[in-house]
Amino acid sequence: MNALAAIILAAGKGTRMKSDRAKVTFPIADKPMVQRVVDTALAMQCERICIVVGYLKETVISCLEEDDHLEFVEQKEQLGTGHAVSITEALFKNPEQDILILCGDVPLLTPQTVNKIYQEHLATNAACTVLTAFLDDPGKYGRMLRDADGKLCGIIEYKDASPDQRQIKEWNTGIYCFNAKELFDTLRKTSNDNQQGEYYLTDAVEILYKAGRTIASVVLEDLMEVSGVNSQEQLAELEDIYVDKIRKKWLNSGVVMHNPNTIYIGDDVIIETDVEISQNTVIKGKCNLEKGCVIGPNCYLEHSTVCNDTILQGHNILVNAIIHEHEILEFGAHVVEETPYE
Repeated sequence: MNALAAIILAAGKGTRMKSDRAKVTFPIADKPMVQRVVDTALAMQCERICIVVGYLKETVISCLEEDDHLEFVEQKEQLGTGHAVSITEALFKNPEQDILILCGDVPLLTPQTVNKIYQEHLATNAACTVLTAFLDDPGKYGRMLRDADGKLCGIIEYKDASPDQRQIKEWNTGIYCFNAKELFDTLRKTSNDNQQGEYYLTDAVEILYKAGRTIASVVLEDLMEVSGVNSQEQLAELEDIYVDKIRKKWLNSGVVMHNPNTIYIGDDVIIETDVEISQNTVIKGKCNLEKGCVIGPNCYLEHSTVCNDTILQGHNILVNAIIHEHEILEFGAHVVEETPYE
């Protein structure tokens, strides 16, 4: 099996966010979008993860958890996705390496889907594998072009597409796996002769096809995985979807929730069976709620443990705290420690 690496595109400003912040630093459920993409690459055991930064690069770098696998390359001018990938070439000297191309503003893509792409890439010995999807109206996404035999032969960006091409329902998600040598050799052949005046990564597909290389594809089932974030409204919608999945996971594991849509539960929370959680409660960080405990309304818990059969009567704040078995924490009581318990 070839060594696997990843390039994460995170250089854009995100003007539609109406903010001075770099778009990829906005959080989904208390974790920056770009960190969620990094986590997916780490779950794929990528030996090297190159993040292409640009706008407010320092804030993008500082928002990420430190990891020896991470390296950063700056795209000083926004010259397109092809250019963004091409400037990372010096980091990838192994011609047999496979490289995932991921987007820093697509935070809900799962390792399971990425693994499907990678396995298809290996099984077909492809030069490039593309994650595609279908919509009756794909809007302004790039369209997938196929030859008479149904083989993928190109990707046309919406602005460059003809009226007939815009009727195509299969669209490009922007997620790829490339052989390293094929990728960088091909990018040297691209041009910016298009409506955007940019170097498109998508042009690599047509060039590889014309050179007789194998182009593979995987069709995405859950479109939410590739929902990008271009506005505050989209950010809020994706966070709602993500947090709702967490709630449903615990509801289906024997946890009682009152008015669950008002309850926030973070990624790292562990909840045992027969726990009861009341409305307007936030539980985040590395929290453990042990069997039979009751969390009253309007509570805030962060990095804390509530032990077996404990009752929080309501309006309680716990930070870095541990509440022992069978205790009753009276209404409005706060337990806030300066450092996390061991």
